[in-house]
Order: sequence, then C-alpha cells, then structure tokens
Amino acid sequence: MAFESINPTTGELLATYPEHDAAEVSARLQRAWDGWSRWSQKPLAERGAFLVRLGELLEERVEEYARLITLEMGKPIGEARGEVKKAASGARHFAENGGIYLQAEMIPGTSSRVEYQSIGPILAIMPWNLPFWQVLRLFIPSAMAGNTVIVKHAESVQGCALAIEKLVHDAGGFDVYVNLSVQRDAVPGIIADPRVRAITVTGSVRAGRAVAAVAGTHGKKVVLELGGSDPFIVLDDADLSKAVQLGVTSRYSNNAQSCIAAKRFCLAEPIAEAFLKSFVEQSAGLKIGDPLLPDTKLGPQARKDLLENSERQVREAVAAGARVLLGGKPLAGPGYFFPPTVLVDLPHDAPIAREEFFGPVALIFTFKSEEEAIKLANDSDFGLGATVISQSRERANRVAAQLEAGAVFINDFVRSDARAPFGGMKASGFGRELGALGARELTNAKLIWEPLP
Repeated sequence: MAFESINPTTGELLATYPEHDAAEVSARLQRAWDGWSRWSQKPLAERGAFLVRLGELLEERVEEYARLITLEMGKPIGEARGEVKKAASGARHFAENGGIYLQAEMIPGTSSRVEYQSIGPILAIMPWNLPFWQVLRLFIPSAMAGNTVIVKHAESVQGCALAIEKLVHDAGGFDVYVNLSVQRDAVPGIIADPRVRAITVTGSVRAGRAVAAVAGTHGKKVVLELGGSDPFIVLDDADLSKAVQLGVTSRYSNNAQSCIAAKRFCLAEPIAEAFLKSFVEQSAGLKIGDPLLPDTKLGPQARKDLLENSERQVREAVAAGARVLLGGKPLAGPGYFFPPTVLVDLPHDAPIAREEFFGPVALIFTFKSEEEAIKLANDSDFGLGATVISQSRERANRVAAQLEAGAVFINDFVRSDARAPFGGMKASGFGRELGALGARELTNAKLIWEPLP
C-alpha cells in the first residue's frame, strides 16, 4: 500500500510513497541496532560535532524544508521557516549543553555517582502538525545521549519523513536515524521487537494509551505527549492589549493545529467584554489563504477529515447551547479551510470543552474570582500547558502554582524551548522532552557505587 501526500491548500495529490514490507522493517531495525553499538561508543564531543553539522544543514536548507512543510501540511511559509530554524537552534543548544546535562552526578558522602548512559534504539511515533521540529526535538537529545532513533512518521507527511532521514545521513549520522514507512497496525509488532528499547509517542490519547498498553506487556519505557486543551487565564489587572495579542497568536499559530495552543479562554468578568471585542476583531482580520504567500496568517487544516471534525465539533457545541460570534463553517472552494471561530455561552460539559480540538476555534468562559479561574482551568482531563496574564507577578505565580499542567507561562503563550523541559500530566501524558530532564529521559541512570576509602 502506498502513502499519499495531499496538498491541503488545493486538495491535490503531491506524491505517493511506498510502504515498507516486513523484510524491510526488520532490516531497518537491525540497522538501528547495529548503529547503536557503534554510536553509543563515540565520545560526547563527536556526537556534539554531529549536531553542529545537523544545525548547519538545517540553516542552509531552510527554504527547501519550509516549502515542503507548507505543501504537505499547510503551515504558513513564514512559520514553516521558523520551525526549521528552531530545529537548527535546538541542535546547537544540545551540541553546546548536552555534555553538561549528561554529566555524572556525585552522591554526597560517598565516592559514588550516577551516570546517564544510552539505552538503545528508540521508536518514535510522530505527528504531522510539526513535521520537522517534533521529530528533531526528540531525535537531537536522544542522539546526543548515544541512542539511535527509529521514526514512524505520520502517513500524510512522508515527504518530510524522507527529507529528515536524508538530512541526518548528510550530517554524518547514517545509522543514527532510521525511517519506517508503515501503517499503524504494524506498530505493535515493532514495539515487541527486542531491538526496540523504548517508545515515545506524540499524538492522540487513544493512540498513546494503545501504544503504552503494548509496551507495558513487554516491559518497555514509554514517553507520551498526548495533546491538550490549554486554558488561557486573563486576570482583571491584565494588560488587555498584550493579552489579546498573545491570545490571538497562541490560538491561531500553526493553523490552530498545536497541542499547546490556547483553546479555553478564561476571562475575569470585569475585562471579559473588552477582551472579547478586541479578540474577535483581530481574529476576523487574519488573512486566510495560500500559505505559500508571505502575508497569509491562517492556512488550511492539514487533512480533509480534520476539517470535517472541526465542523462537527462546532455543530455539536451550538446544539449544546453555544453562540457563534465569528466563523463556524468551512469556507467554500478548494482546500481544507476553516475560518477563525469564537464560541461563547458554552456549557462546561459540552464535548468540545472536554475533548481536544485541532481547529481555529476559541472557547470563551468567564470567572468571578481567582479560585473560580483555577477550578475552571483545571476542569479538564488534559494537563499540558496553561497561560496566566496579570500585571501582578505575585498573583500570576499564585495562580500558576495551582494549575494542573506540565508548563505554565506567565504573560506569554505556551511553546517549547530547547532549554526547558516539555511534557504534560493527566491525559496529556508523562515524561519530558528537551532541557536537562529531556536529555536524561531516555537514558539509563546507572548507579556506580563506590564507598569512601
């Protein structure tokens, strides 16, 4: 069976890619296994030099890769360039700091230490929405730690999958990165293979839990990043101009297809009307269209089924009592375009407020007190990111401390950063990528016990 890459801007077929059969899968797993035996023995300095070269190639190929991202999943070209440059920056960061993150830790009162060593080939099951950064933010620290990585990329971005594999090979890491073009039903057998030592998944709750269940039967570690329904809390002392600007940026970046986008806007009653008026105006002013054009701010949804799902979720929200202040229906014409949509008067138990959604829809709620804001924000099965907007650092930090999330951003929108750990709690998963914690997540923390003489 072949994988199809569809241009979401036009609905036209870009390319088809062959699926790997069982023999090819086994051969590629063996490559990753044999590669690990060699790669893990290389000194950190040599691994760091590889990452430096990886970053250089990303910078050199920004336009090539950005165009590919835009064609395959519809991201506005300026944001696509930013995604590639971010991956280059991440490579440089771990080249410079990976050795610090992975250095042995001495145990006080002894001559003993904990060493962070590689564990072997990692199976990475990756999504389509950040087709370069998502893969590379996992690969870069894993490779620095001495692991090899086997990537099952999303079916709809196979062009990106092959481009990343070639990128790594061109940087000198031929057996450090192995691409697998397989259907989902092949994944359980790959997890069971003894040449796979751990698994990381970014995707839906259902997919992540299914993978974790299989991995558990084989005693293999899993890292799960399963999306979110992030609250964006605006307290009554917020700088409204800044709050709206941050909210619009967070909600609609990446065509509103990000797990850490602001989705549930929780507004203090005294400022709710003013915030909402400005938010609707700025949302309505976003230029929608061809993501290859430099002034486009909102491109298409990445697949037809995602467009249909956004339409269904909004329709169900209206049936549950929500009012549509802006948008609400797909745009006519070719491509998978859904306009900026703002919903108010939504019951807290409406399906769209309980499940993750990947479309340009903003849910508006109000609160009377900090306590109510915290309760409203935490009233979710998800716990990935959250934002608090306030001109009082004391208030913002007090609220942030009580939010059930893997990350809380104060007076800023949630995003990943190579320097800081990224991950969630509750239905959003467990484990961390990036930063010192991410560098060590997929390693063996080996105790070397040596009593004092």
